[in-house]
Amino acid sequence: MAEKKKIKKEKEKEPDITFFHPDLLEVPEDGLPYLKAYRCKKCGQLDFPKLNPCPTCWGEEFEMVPLSRKGILYSFSDIYIGAPGLETPYIMGYIDLPEDIRIFAQLAGEVKTFKCGEEVELTIGPLKNNADGLPIISYKFQKV
Repeated sequence: MAEKKKIKKEKEKEPDITFFHPDLLEVPEDGLPYLKAYRCKKCGQLDFPKLNPCPTCWGEEFEMVPLSRKGILYSFSDIYIGAPGLETPYIMGYIDLPEDIRIFAQLAGEVKTFKCGEEVELTIGPLKNNADGLPIISYKFQKV
């Protein structure tokens, strides 16, 4: 009986299921990834990410609109002291897309190599590792 008390089953660690919301990014098996914007069916306002209710008319019905994969780098910053869990240095920037949407995203590439006004395109890649040491994949932009 004493042995049974000594042998306690350790609670198995639950896996970290951190992921980015599926309303933001689509990665088709047979195609290129794209970001998803949402157009209000009532007033036509286009937003990324989805805002509910619509900030313009308070509408609650939306249609998904795939965003362009290429845009223009509006602004960026090379980050040397960053957020916990992100390996430094890394680059964050704002990208203007043709749909009149400005996206804030990490840039894939080397620091000190980007310039405002450059064309960039959507890609995917690891941002950081989750609690289980597995990479969290999300959208990024890289030079064309």
